Amino acid sequence: MTGLDFRLIGGSVRRAQLGESPVWNPETGDIWWVDIDGRAILRWQAETEQVHRWSTPEVPGFAVLADGGLPAVGMQTGIFLFDPGRAEFERIVPFASPGRRFNDAAVDRSGRLWVSTMAMDVRKEAAKIFLVTDGLELKPVVSGLTIPNGLAIDLQRGRLYFSDSHPGIQMIWTLRLKDGLPETGRPEAFATTRTLKGRPDGAALDEDGRYWIAGVDDAALYVFDPDGRMERTIAVPFPAPTKLTFFGQACRSIAVTSKIVGENGGLLGVADLPDTFAPGLSQPFWVMGREA
Repeated sequence: MTGLDFRLIGGSVRRAQLGESPVWNPETGDIWWVDIDGRAILRWQAETEQVHRWSTPEVPGFAVLADGGLPAVGMQTGIFLFDPGRAEFERIVPFASPGRRFNDAAVDRSGRLWVSTMAMDVRKEAAKIFLVTDGLELKPVVSGLTIPNGLAIDLQRGRLYFSDSHPGIQMIWTLRLKDGLPETGRPEAFATTRTLKGRPDGAALDEDGRYWIAGVDDAALYVFDPDGRMERTIAVPFPAPTKLTFFGQACRSIAVTSKIVGENGGLLGVADLPDTFAPGLSQPFWVMGREA
């Protein structure tokens, strides 16, 4: 297991109950994430080392950055743009499905937004993955999941990654893409964490196409090569990491969110990558109204 020199961000006041979906703004240096159980969105300003927290009107699942750098937050009744100056949320993508909420999300290199939804009561096979269309509508891509996570898009290899974190499933799949859009056909098994202590949660890609995913309950990140072989395990300073993002100069740092379990649970962990590691890929801004 590889160890990195993690620094913990947040302290007792800004500790999340269930931190998720970190995303870096390369224009400001800020990192945003959500607290699902605490119903909040948070921002770490690296320049000042301050963490700001705002309450959300609904249970949030993810945060991505839209054009202009404003966070877009997936919640129960839609995807909302958040204006931190006014502390206001504006729904831009409606989602009329009572008892469900958005969960994970990723933006591909072309600016397309991919999202997942799930049942609030974690009902089996009630979760789906969607592509947000140019008309800001939800186009179904995958169905029959339970806790959909692990979203990452490798346009170079023509694949959409996703996982199911349910303890009885613990699988990672890929779906073939053509010209950046889903092809017809069944998802293909990529890897499983059933033999590992951690369940597959949020993910990101590095420049060499390695798939990094949080092993929740194992205090670790799992790094798979593009063929699905686990290349390394990276220790993190809390038992339940939830998702990671790459950030900083040349994307040679990582930020990891966590669940409030254990001594450091609920904090944001940041660390620099060793020189021997490939740089990561930062998540692009969502180009709203872009599908093709």
